[in-house]
Amino acid sequence: MITTIIFDMGNVLIHFRWEELFEEMGFTGEKYDRMAKATVLSPIWNECDRGVWSDDEILEGFIRNDPELEEDIRSLMNENFKGFLKKFDYTDEWLDSIKEKGYKIYILSNFSRRSFEECSNELDYVSKADGAVISCYVKMIKPEPGIYRYLLDTYDIDPKEAVFIDDNPDNIAAAEKFGITGILFTGLESAKEQLKKLGVE
Repeated sequence: MITTIIFDMGNVLIHFRWEELFEEMGFTGEKYDRMAKATVLSPIWNECDRGVWSDDEILEGFIRNDPELEEDIRSLMNENFKGFLKKFDYTDEWLDSIKEKGYKIYILSNFSRRSFEECSNELDYVSKADGAVISCYVKMIKPEPGIYRYLLDTYDIDPKEAVFIDDNPDNIAAAEKFGITGILFTGLESAKEQLKKLGVE
């Protein structure tokens, strides 16, 4: 029997809207592609979520990826940083409906410290959860096994009674190795239907 729902955040409960932000900043064509490769699509972006590098180290790493775009990179990471995230309209209602049915809710998400603290106005739904493991504070990221073990141990979660909803197949596969049922998030209605099949209505 399922008693526990574990949620990823990015692109499940909150929109990581970097494409829209780039367009709002006027990046098109080659510059759009270069900015993406230098920042959000760079391996350095994972280090934001791991929480080991300082903000200055991350910024300088992005600039090293494409020094010609230093001014734009600084603008993105300084003046426009809060534009990265926007809570989905359905998030609060979805979590409330699950809580009202008596299920436990936990959050397991790769998230940077800066995003978690500076974009808190878009993250108020986190207070609805019974617990949360945010990668930057435990210095581990999905799909590393340690972060799943940390969640299960910290909150005494029985993996056989848990469902994990994430938009990344690698993260789902890692959770399933612990005996957690995985749901690959492709949209709200699909996720609700898959939960219904597991008896979560």
